[in-house]
Amino acid sequence: MKIIIYASQYGTTKQYADELSKRTGIEAMEYTDVTDINQYDTIVYLGPLYAGSVMGLKKTLNKIRKVQDKKLVVGTVGLADPDDKENREGIMNGIKEQVHGCIYNKARVHFLRGAIDYSNLNLKHKTMMAFIHRKVKGMKEEEKTAEIKTVIETYGKNVSYVDFDSLNPIIDEIE
Repeated sequence: MKIIIYASQYGTTKQYADELSKRTGIEAMEYTDVTDINQYDTIVYLGPLYAGSVMGLKKTLNKIRKVQDKKLVVGTVGLADPDDKENREGIMNGIKEQVHGCIYNKARVHFLRGAIDYSNLNLKHKTMMAFIHRKVKGMKEEEKTAEIKTVIETYGKNVSYVDFDSLNPIIDEIE
C-alpha cells in the first residue's frame, strides 16, 4: 500500500499533496491524522521548511519500523531555489538532524518550491521574518546566499513558485 503524508502550515504543501494524489490515485493524509504508518510499503512525505527543519517529519518518519522494507520519498517545500547546491545541502543537513540515520539513508529527497503570502502569516512567523529580514538586508552582497537573497526579494509580498511539474520525479519514483 502507498500513502502521501503531508504537513502544511499555510496550504502550499497541501496543494502539492492534493495534486500528487490526483495524479497518482494515492490517498493524501495530513501527518496528524496518520495512525499506523507501518501498514504502508511506500511512504511519500511532503513538508514545508521552517528554520532548517521539515515540519512534522521527525514525528512521522521516526515511527517507522523495518525501514528496510519501505520505500521512502520525502519532498520538501520551501521558498529558496532548490537548484542552488548550498540550499540543497542545508536542507539535507536539516533532515539528517531530524530522522534516524537508517531513515535518512533510505529516503529519496526531492525539493519543491513553495509560496509565501505575508498577509496570511501568523504573528510569530511575521515577527520571525521581520527579524531575519532586518538582520540580512544590510549584509554585503558577497555574503548573501541564495536563500538570503530570496528572503530579501520576497519580504512583505505575496509570491508563489509552485510548479506542479516538479512533482514528476516523485511520481516516477513511486510508480
